[in-house]
Amino acid sequence: MADAAKDYGRQLHPQRRQAKRDAVDHDTQLLLPGYPLLNVHVIDTSPSGLHARCSERQFQRGESVAVRLPLVGLVQARVMWGLRGCFGCQFLVPVDARCYLDVLAAIRKSEPTG
Repeated sequence: MADAAKDYGRQLHPQRRQAKRDAVDHDTQLLLPGYPLLNVHVIDTSPSGLHARCSERQFQRGESVAVRLPLVGLVQARVMWGLRGCFGCQFLVPVDARCYLDVLAAIRKSEPTG
């Protein structure tokens, strides 16, 4: 299903992908106005956004959210697409390239082994 969601996102907005995504396996929280913290599972990320799964809610294009990232805390983002439990969002302000490498290292350090 994750591959279908990626393909769907590329078909809708192929010109919008601005950066190579890094595959990750990371659980975090997402803040959506009017809702309690939602649990999300990040599939891939880049300095400018991420792709994640959420079984608690469907997301609609244009929704404003905040995603908790290691080291930087809540990052404001806008949902670019949503499809059956998956969504992609673009950070309103990209994570600084040097800081992003530290964030990615912290995510990978916390990933489950096995």
